[in-house]
Amino acid sequence: MIATGAFGVVLMLSGCAGQSADAPAATPTVSATSTATAATATPTPSATSTPTPTADAVNLDTPESWLIGFTSVGPLNLGDQISSASQAMTAFTGTTYDGCPSVVSYDRPASPTILIPDRLGTGVVEQVVLQGGPDPVALAAGSPHTIEGIGIGSTLDAVTSAYPALTYQDDKYTPHYAVTDGNGNWINISVTDDIVTGIVVRASTVVATEYCS
Repeated sequence: MIATGAFGVVLMLSGCAGQSADAPAATPTVSATSTATAATATPTPSATSTPTPTADAVNLDTPESWLIGFTSVGPLNLGDQISSASQAMTAFTGTTYDGCPSVVSYDRPASPTILIPDRLGTGVVEQVVLQGGPDPVALAAGSPHTIEGIGIGSTLDAVTSAYPALTYQDDKYTPHYAVTDGNGNWINISVTDDIVTGIVVRASTVVATEYCS
């Protein structure tokens, strides 16, 4: 689906002025009609850096609050070790099915199923898949969502309004929509009867027809 650091910089300014000990001090002449005004130096503000915002901590107990990004879904990040994913998925039941050892399925009542496939056998999170099942609308309230509010159970109209640069991927078996961050990362959105039924986050516009190898 993460913490950033804050940096501080303090600049110290110092100055010095010198005068010869042998030179007599000049006595200023003040006109009787003039008013002497002391010039006040305007201090130069010291440079300070703007702290980099820190991402809010992910609440593992409320998947409906998780954000779907271009490289993450809540606490799940592309490139993480799959073996460590279970530590973040404490609100779900993790299952590996007989005959499908390359996929870990995480299930939770009233939430979409989350799959982490490992078809290449790398042990690294290459994609995160959200599936809405036969009634995606019933799972909408429990679904992670993008910052624009798109999740399982959203309408196609909401998707197209949220993403003006959305593209249609006319795959033969898995036609879907996709939006990119411009850096090769994609949120792929499957739609059935104008309702979002699946979301795949990965560095590709491909949505697999099945995930067991």
